[in-house]
Amino acid sequence: MKQDEVPTKPKRRLRRILTPIIVALAILVFTATVPAAWARRTALNTDRFVELVGPLADDPAIQQALADKVTERVMSLLDIEAVVNDLFPERGVVLVGPLTNAIEGYVHSLVLRVFESDAFTRLWTETNRFVHTEMLAVLDGGTDTVSTVGGKVALNLMPMVQLVLEQMVALVPDLVGRNITIPEIDVSTVPSEAVSRLETAFGIDLPDNFGTVVVYDSSELEALQKAVRIFDKGVIVLVLLVLVLVALALWLSTRRRRTLLQLMTGFAVGLVVVRRITIAASDQALESARPENQAAAHAFTDRVLGNLLVYTGWLLAVVLVVLVIAWLTGSYPAPVALRRWVSDLARSIGGAVTTERPRSPAVAWIQAHREPLMFAVAAVALLVLLIVDVSLLGLLVILAVAGIIELVIARVGVGAADDLSAVEA
Repeated sequence: MKQDEVPTKPKRRLRRILTPIIVALAILVFTATVPAAWARRTALNTDRFVELVGPLADDPAIQQALADKVTERVMSLLDIEAVVNDLFPERGVVLVGPLTNAIEGYVHSLVLRVFESDAFTRLWTETNRFVHTEMLAVLDGGTDTVSTVGGKVALNLMPMVQLVLEQMVALVPDLVGRNITIPEIDVSTVPSEAVSRLETAFGIDLPDNFGTVVVYDSSELEALQKAVRIFDKGVIVLVLLVLVLVALALWLSTRRRRTLLQLMTGFAVGLVVVRRITIAASDQALESARPENQAAAHAFTDRVLGNLLVYTGWLLAVVLVVLVIAWLTGSYPAPVALRRWVSDLARSIGGAVTTERPRSPAVAWIQAHREPLMFAVAAVALLVLLIVDVSLLGLLVILAVAGIIELVIARVGVGAADDLSAVEA
């Protein structure tokens, strides 16, 4: 018998050495995989990306920031100085400044009204979908609708300018002194072609980068394309690696429940670390934004990085549920005692509702700590109401649950006291 057991001892020792190493690797890989999987799921999927950024069209901070930028572009199309000099030949120089400011304020109000309209919401969704699709096409091999300006890869925002000009079509002739036909520009129009159409319509020269936003250097495009391809496949490998490491750790472990608890605890810590890094990244993004863009940057980071916090929050909840279940169903002294205590408490509650008065350690403990327990329940309910933003229905549910627990504690405590009084008599 002893001879059969000898070969197994080195194996068990080896398993005990390898298991914590694999657990540590699984935790590290899991922590790196979570944000990577979220980024791949969000940034490389057009439908999810549009679903994420779509609601930003209704955010006042985003609308204000876009109105400021587009007003600058529109004002550059209008030769206010020439119009003022034609109207007031003798005092044109004096009036240019005040009239320009007044017109710019009026144009800004019109532009802001456009960005608050349903037409802009539709255009925002359409533009983001088109731009994201084209960017993925660029990263996958190339497209004609994302331009290169001065060695930079840029996105075309000219459709937003065109939308504003359409809404201002009655005002434009008065400002430029002649009738203007606003050219047709949509999200598929090549930026250089859109600029050429505006130059022809207004009879002015515009910068090559008019209405475009630089994304990255075209000289780095090949490297970026390669990095995205590696990232896309690498995330899949990381997810599979996490599953393999978890399965391997549980298979090698001589105490699987303990190993599962270690894995879940490590995963929980990793998720907390990811959340803290996300919050720090959000704060850093806000600090680096220009003062005039702070509100828009805050809205954007809240929407995008906030989605990562929600994503990790759900994962953390799942991990904690698995952790609690694994611990409660274990054979350790604490969960065994807790299960026994809960069982006694359940019987005691049942007895409190009926005419029976079963005596148990749980009942005695509740009777001895009835007032602190009732105070703790009320404090927890109040803390939840202060921390969590709940609806009226949620408020009623929390108050109802707290009230029921208070009544049960009071009922069980009174029942236990009556039993003790009967025994003493």
